[in-house]
Amino acid sequence: MVCFMGSFIIGPFSFETQCPVNGWITETVNAQRYLTLLRETVVPCLIQRGQISNVTFMQDGATSHAANPVKAFLIQTFGEDRIVSRRCRYTWPPRSPDLTPAHFWLRGYLKSRVYLSGPSSLSELKYAIRREVSSIHPDMLHSAVAGFVTRLECLLPCGGDHVEHILV
Repeated sequence: MVCFMGSFIIGPFSFETQCPVNGWITETVNAQRYLTLLRETVVPCLIQRGQISNVTFMQDGATSHAANPVKAFLIQTFGEDRIVSRRCRYTWPPRSPDLTPAHFWLRGYLKSRVYLSGPSSLSELKYAIRREVSSIHPDMLHSAVAGFVTRLECLLPCGGDHVEHILV
């Protein structure tokens, strides 16, 4: 998971716990783990960078994202008018095309870069993802956000319906 801004990325994050016998074990993202990540890492980073008042917080409709404690924390932190999520004032459209820069651009970009090195283990894959995320220049992030605005503008005449036929 990453938090994507127009000039920086927070993350990537993985949900793991260390087990004395098996080493690091991947955990399911549940509401409590997600809320802890928001409280202890994401929001403090936004505050430290002076960006907390500039953020419209967008997240997809994952169950952990829509849990009542998460929703209450997001409303308290960002206000109802700056959240796009399931069960909020501005609802993430169900079965929507992936319009956000994180979905539309970042995942594809990272996949094309990370697999060039041919990681052969999970730890190599995680290292390659962290390396590539840290090497992304802010100009690339600005460009991805500008593309997002263009895709949103395409939604207006379509009433928010699918626009895959318009995007090139």
